Amino acid sequence: METSIVQNTTSQVFISDFAVLIKKMRLVRKLRRKQAAHFLPFDHKNLEKLENGRGNISTEQFKMLQSTYGFSDSEVEALRLGKYKAVEKAQEPKHKITTKNRNDRRFCHRKITRECKVLKEMRMMKDIDQYTASKDCCFGRNTIGFIENGRVTLTEKKIRHVVETYGFTMELFQQLLKQPLLRHEIIEQCQEILTKLDENKLRVIFPMLQSMASN
Repeated sequence: METSIVQNTTSQVFISDFAVLIKKMRLVRKLRRKQAAHFLPFDHKNLEKLENGRGNISTEQFKMLQSTYGFSDSEVEALRLGKYKAVEKAQEPKHKITTKNRNDRRFCHRKITRECKVLKEMRMMKDIDQYTASKDCCFGRNTIGFIENGRVTLTEKKIRHVVETYGFTMELFQQLLKQPLLRHEIIEQCQEILTKLDENKLRVIFPMLQSMASN
C-alpha cells in the first residue's frame, strides 16, 4: 500500500490507500467522525485530515485504527477490493462499536483498575485537569478521562507514556501501586464520612480540621 500523500502543481490532493481504507472502515461501522474520535488518541478534526489526504498515515497508525474499528487483515483486504460495501453517510449507530467480546477494548463498560487510580493520583500530584493532561500526552481531549474511568485497556507502553509525560518515573508508579490507599482515595473516603455526620459532630470536628490544615 502507498502511505504517502502527493500533491501536483495544481495542489490537487491524491489520497493514499491507507486514507481511503480508514474512511471505509469507519463508514462500515456506521460511525461519524466525532463518535469514532471517542475511541482514538486524537480528535475528529485530525481524523478528517487523515481521511481526506491532508496528513501522512504511518503503518503503525493504520494498524491502530484497524484494531480500533475491529477489522482483521483479511477483512481490510476485502474492503480494499470492494467486497465490503461502505455506507455513503454514517448515521447514528443502533449499536456502538463496543466489541464486548474483545480483550483489548472496553468502551462499553467501566473497570477501574489500580493502575487507573495511580495514574489519576499522579495527574493530581501534577495539579492539572484531565483535558490538560490529555493534551500534554498528545491524546484526544477525553482520553485521560476514559483512562481514569476504566474505559480504556491500559498497556505497559501507554502507562509509561502517561507517567513520563507527567514527569514521574515508573519506579514511583510501582511504589504507588503498593500503597493501600492513595491520597485522593483518603480524601474521597473522608468526604463520604463527613457527609454522614450530623451537624453537632461536624461542629466538633471542624476546629480540629482547621487546626491541622493550618499547621
